[in-house]
Amino acid sequence: MSGGGEQAGRPGAARARELHELAVGRFVNCGELTDHGRAELRRDALAVAAAALAAVDPAARLRELVTREGDELIVTRPGDGLGEAPLRFDLRSRRVFVAGAGKATIGMAAVLDELLGGRIAAGAVVVKRGQAVPLRHIEVLEAAHPVPDDSSLAGGLRLLELAARAGPDDLLIGLVTGGSSALAVAPAEGLTLADKVAVNRLLLACGADIVPINRVRKHLSRLKGGRLARAAGCEVLNFTVSDVVGDRLDAVTDLTVPDSSTFAEAQAVCDEWALWEHLPRRAAEHLRRADPAAESCHELDRVTTFVVADCGLMCSAAAAAAEALGYRAGVLRLDLEGESAAAGRWFARQAAAAAPGSALVAGGEATTVLARGQGLSGGGGPSQEGALAGALELSGGPAACLLCLDSDGHDGPGHAAGGLVDDLTAAALAAAGADLQAALAAHASGTALEVARDRVLTGPTGTNVNDLKLGLVGTGPAGH
Repeated sequence: MSGGGEQAGRPGAARARELHELAVGRFVNCGELTDHGRAELRRDALAVAAAALAAVDPAARLRELVTREGDELIVTRPGDGLGEAPLRFDLRSRRVFVAGAGKATIGMAAVLDELLGGRIAAGAVVVKRGQAVPLRHIEVLEAAHPVPDDSSLAGGLRLLELAARAGPDDLLIGLVTGGSSALAVAPAEGLTLADKVAVNRLLLACGADIVPINRVRKHLSRLKGGRLARAAGCEVLNFTVSDVVGDRLDAVTDLTVPDSSTFAEAQAVCDEWALWEHLPRRAAEHLRRADPAAESCHELDRVTTFVVADCGLMCSAAAAAAEALGYRAGVLRLDLEGESAAAGRWFARQAAAAAPGSALVAGGEATTVLARGQGLSGGGGPSQEGALAGALELSGGPAACLLCLDSDGHDGPGHAAGGLVDDLTAAALAAAGADLQAALAAHASGTALEVARDRVLTGPTGTNVNDLKLGLVGTGPAGH
């Protein structure tokens, strides 16, 4: 059985019911995911994940951190329990501009739209298609992700236009989160949108993690690498959500903070991942030329940044929810990276070796390494691939389930957010005629999980911190 917190009459029963109800509202196919296999463990896993996602909702977090008193915008430092005074931004005699892009941006934009109202002189945010909601004072533009298109170019140019309007005494509020690299683009001088698209496709398939990928992107842009803040030339106040292991600001919100990377480092990425001969000619020439005048912004004055949600917050909330359901919970790590199948196998091994009644949590950002020219078949992605590999590792072991979840609700080219498997999944798929090893080799994890009815569907979550991995171990001798 599960940890037992949800049983009537036991301590925490009301909280357990609340968590399970939260899961029903969060996961589109909650019923399908919990009508087979280790059903109780699966129900608990979805309840824990729902609480973790709720904890990193950017809009809710921003409402906690930001208030307005007359002509002052007041920002409480996230996690501040040390008595440090809030920061105050005087809005008198200055115009306020809002500029942003990313998958976790629209909720924060809505909060600022309501809070500041007519004090916003102009604003625009670029969000993923399907995320837009109308706002009164901030323009909302939709664009393509993960590969940019004409709408992404229009979004990037619109942000630069806004920045150009700001004067030295004004305030630019930046809302830049994961996904901004595709949603808002402005190619460097001499490059075309087609060049940017080709580079982006190449980088996404090469197997590198987001930090080296961004080193290349930032050196092919007129927008990234702090260039939006430099174009504004005024005080910048950033609110962001971190989807990068280690929470390095120039990898998280790189339009509006100083950049630590250089052309030389971008060149080194192309060397390490053998990209030169596959890059568009103009992009390769631009990177090799390394014109000092086109270098990213290594110094920017008057920039203040708040990370309102990150992987640590998500994983802590997951552990707390698991404890509320009666498990003994622990966060293994926040930096689980590497190839997605290998990461899934490693995490599954930890779960299989854990004591009965354990809940293991990890965060990170795994990647799927594709052969040159190979695509993701079956609508799979890193989280689904990690779950499928984990199912093989759990097979034959103690009763346990594994949830691998992309926190933004979108894992790979399909509509799934990840996969939920248990120690019975591999045998069930084999009985259905599926070859799991072949599916992993072909990066067809989505197809296999669909057969098992184990693809997790959330729709857009409104947030975008790192991926979540959760393992729950049963307590009974039969593995219930």
